Amino acid sequence: MYLLGFAETAMHAYILMVYLYATFVHANVRFNVEFLKPIIVTPRFHHWHHGIEKEAIDVNFAIHFPWLDKLFGTYYMPPKQWPSGYGIGGHPVPQGYWKQIFYPFGK
Repeated sequence: MYLLGFAETAMHAYILMVYLYATFVHANVRFNVEFLKPIIVTPRFHHWHHGIEKEAIDVNFAIHFPWLDKLFGTYYMPPKQWPSGYGIGGHPVPQGYWKQIFYPFGK
């Protein structure tokens, strides 16, 4: 971005925005932001990308704009529903914060 002539302040603002947005999208929050669903990727949209359900395989690849998944036929968003679990089928992520933190260090 610097080589393209963007000001350093603009680059820092963009990096901060991307950092905050990525944190929001990966957050395990279930408050209602459905009004944002047609405009930007929301946590529920991205959680379906990681879901263990058969329907959640190979869906919701967009980083910022869900219309891209609609365009390519990979959009999946069942109404008012969240995935039942995350990870790879037969190998679910453990339930609970501390179990997830220590999971990589177990057998």
